[in-house]
Amino acid sequence: MENPYELPRLLARFKLQVRRLLNQAVDLEKLVQDPEYARVRLAEIEDVADDEELLVTLLRLRTLLSPVAAAPEPEAEALAESSPARASARDYRFGARAW
Repeated sequence: MENPYELPRLLARFKLQVRRLLNQAVDLEKLVQDPEYARVRLAEIEDVADDEELLVTLLRLRTLLSPVAAAPEPEAEALAESSPARASARDYRFGARAW
């Protein structure tokens, strides 16, 4: 995250929007510390929200609080490369055809 104030501002905006528009409370500390609570609570609010700004804030928070793993872990890559199928294939990276 580039701006250290982005998450606190989003959390504050989200809490106020939820209170104002849905008349519900959100525990911000639990939202940040407990991934299961965050997943469930954000899904509940998403289902009842009718306001575009609230949904945009919710989606940004979801991205910051529970990012999706985009790349596999380095250990998994290393295991995949050392598999028997990989070992039996020819590797021309350093041979005459590499140029």
